[in-house]
Amino acid sequence: MLQLMKPGFGTILPEDSRAHEEWAQTLVGRNYLIERWHCDHSTGIFAIGETTKTRHGVGDTLCGLLDIIRNYHEDHHKTVLNILEEATAAASSFCFCTTLQEESGATRVFCVGTSTLGAPPAGGRMQGIFAFAPAGG
Repeated sequence: MLQLMKPGFGTILPEDSRAHEEWAQTLVGRNYLIERWHCDHSTGIFAIGETTKTRHGVGDTLCGLLDIIRNYHEDHHKTVLNILEEATAAASSFCFCTTLQEESGATRVFCVGTSTLGAPPAGGRMQGIFAFAPAGG
């Protein structure tokens, strides 16, 4: 699915580490800039790297889902929200592609992740990578 995925599309599967690894390896092989992230379901706070903070325009503050998607193409918000909502309801592997609106123009960004479920109060966790298109990509 990843090779053909265009901005605005995504997929979610029951937890499947093989699919997750294949998606991530495809992006690495295409020289995407990769940065890890995670989010505990109990707090809804995303832990993201410096590049992701800068590219998403969230600065040094704590960020939630709405902060992450704020600069995504408006037409893609529903797709991203649906995928991440499903990922919090069932252990899953997921991937989506969107366009990130930056000062220098639009950039393609992929998110590849997995989710696990846990008993309250700890809840579950989502984790994965953000992959930013290489310059000129």
